[in-house]
Amino acid sequence: MTLSRLPFLRVRSAHQVKVHAIILAAIMWVFAIAVGTIDKSDRGFAGPLKGADFIQCYTLGHLAHSHQIAAMSDMRALHEAQTALVPASAIDLYPAVYPPQIAALCAPVYGWSYQSALLVWTLLSIAAYAFIVWSAWKPVSSVLSDRTLIIATAAAFPPFWYVVLYGQITVLVLAAFWAGWIALERGHRLLAGVAFALLAIKPQFGIALAVIVLVGREWRMLAGAVLSVVAQVAATSWMLGWEAFRGWASTTLAITVNNVDLFESKPFHSHSLRSLTRLAPNWIGMPLWIAMAGVVLWYTARVWRSDAPLRVRLGMVMLAAVLVNPHVIVYDTTVLALPLLWFGAYMQESERQVTAAPFCVTTYWLFAALFAPTAAALGIQLSVLLMMWLMVLVSRSVLQVEQQPQIITHAAA
Repeated sequence: MTLSRLPFLRVRSAHQVKVHAIILAAIMWVFAIAVGTIDKSDRGFAGPLKGADFIQCYTLGHLAHSHQIAAMSDMRALHEAQTALVPASAIDLYPAVYPPQIAALCAPVYGWSYQSALLVWTLLSIAAYAFIVWSAWKPVSSVLSDRTLIIATAAAFPPFWYVVLYGQITVLVLAAFWAGWIALERGHRLLAGVAFALLAIKPQFGIALAVIVLVGREWRMLAGAVLSVVAQVAATSWMLGWEAFRGWASTTLAITVNNVDLFESKPFHSHSLRSLTRLAPNWIGMPLWIAMAGVVLWYTARVWRSDAPLRVRLGMVMLAAVLVNPHVIVYDTTVLALPLLWFGAYMQESERQVTAAPFCVTTYWLFAALFAPTAAALGIQLSVLLMMWLMVLVSRSVLQVEQQPQIITHAAA
């Protein structure tokens, strides 16, 4: 039985989806505006610090500008600097795991008030997200022609709402994937590698890309990625010194080995395969995660080597990048905005109409599962199961189309 055959999960029409998206978007963004404007202090009326995760970038930017390099990778020193800059953040503690590139990028905030810097970053994030989604929609606009529906669903996409609420930098990850896609569409594989290597700011997103580069023998992409990483390290070292990378590597390794839970203060907001296997004892949880990640990467490699449109193949890589990622918080899943858009257009083509209905239903409920994480109540993150089902639906559609000519040729022989 498929999801679309369960009466209580059925989505009746695109109009129904559009109405639900508009209602959800209105609720979310009214709340976000209220959090940012009702109380003039650095903490919102509900209690949490406004743009809670942005405080780390803000602090790192000030430390980078004043060349306090050692404090960037020392949790106690980082927290002391954070509290000195924004006293209201004294109760918020963050692990010192952002790579030095982030500190270099955030250095221009030096001298700005926290709320001014957060406002500018929020507006830039919204503008970048809107432009990237619009750019990704244009090539498929003849298939997904309902502009209002696209705008409503993009605005109602819960992960991006969390990006804005938390002041997160995930839009940079989305931009790296988008720039790589643009380069590939134009046949510039070296430049695609340069763009994809910008994921070094959150390197865990590069696992799926590394696999398809090696399996697909994408040597020009690999060369571009190496050049990009070398350039990033060289530029950041010139600005901050080599000690910044040494301290970051040492701190990150120590946290990974001794207290990996510091990466996720709210585990119920985690949305990857690891969120499922973490429930099991480590002696079986880790091998199980590796096995499940291996299956996901195997299907991803098969789709990448198929004749499917580039958008669909890269979308599968982006979906896999979320699933196999050992550290994915809800706002990180903002990168799925592009795959869901591209998959939706692909499923509307006539030969895939049978799969279109279950795909739409799964996507609809994925929005719900990302908005209200089920792990908080059930212990199991249903969003991960829905993402895995999306991967099955898309890969099945791609690989079935690929096999059809072989069947016809055999019959004729």
